[in-house]
Amino acid sequence: MIQIDYREVNGIPYAEVVDASLKDQVLPIVVFYHGWTGSKDRVVTIGVELAKRGMRAVLPDQHLHGDRGVRLIGGEIWEIVANNIKELPILKEEFRSRGLLDETKFGVSGLSMGGISTYALFNQYPDITAAASLMGNADPARFAKWTISSIWMTGATQEQCEALEAEIEKNKAFLDAMALAKHPEHIHGRPLFLWHGTADDKVPYELNKEFYETIKDEPYAKNVEWHETPGEGHRVPHQIFEEVADFFQRVFQ
Repeated sequence: MIQIDYREVNGIPYAEVVDASLKDQVLPIVVFYHGWTGSKDRVVTIGVELAKRGMRAVLPDQHLHGDRGVRLIGGEIWEIVANNIKELPILKEEFRSRGLLDETKFGVSGLSMGGISTYALFNQYPDITAAASLMGNADPARFAKWTISSIWMTGATQEQCEALEAEIEKNKAFLDAMALAKHPEHIHGRPLFLWHGTADDKVPYELNKEFYETIKDEPYAKNVEWHETPGEGHRVPHQIFEEVADFFQRVFQ
């Protein structure tokens, strides 16, 4: 039986999904991040798939989301991603203190904003064993510039677009510091599963595929996998959740 426990550590609410018969054992851990306006409850499906394969899934509510209160006005994504970078060690220490952490089997994953966070976390923390980014982007500044002419800015005035572009330029150093695209050698041969739908209009497939094509032949990227679904938009099919769970099960053997 799969068990879902709701917990909190240092103000971070999270759902812990695990096979009830294994809950007190040291298991591989995967922290999975939801998307923009989502919550931990919206990604329980992937948690169940991970738990069915003998892993412990940790699903946090990100800053300004879920039980932390939804107060979004539209420009907070990079604040949220930076906050995930700050908070991951807190989540990891939670399981270390409970005697449930295997340091060699600790993964991260996420979709959309969570997939962007996954790239940033993989760039920042060499102790992450493996990662899976779904509908993500490895270059925050480039993605932010793309949004100016995207569906995200439908109805925006020329003045608003120019203001956003100026804001991106002002914060470029901050954004580049998070960018795995700027430091791809930080992959260090670790397993990385990438997926995107080819018709995504919210996080561009083309930029993500271009990142993969740039790194795929490098020695540090020997364990990077690219997966795509033709015609799929900004949505993760259940089959992909199953493939991600299979991926982590394989690399954590």
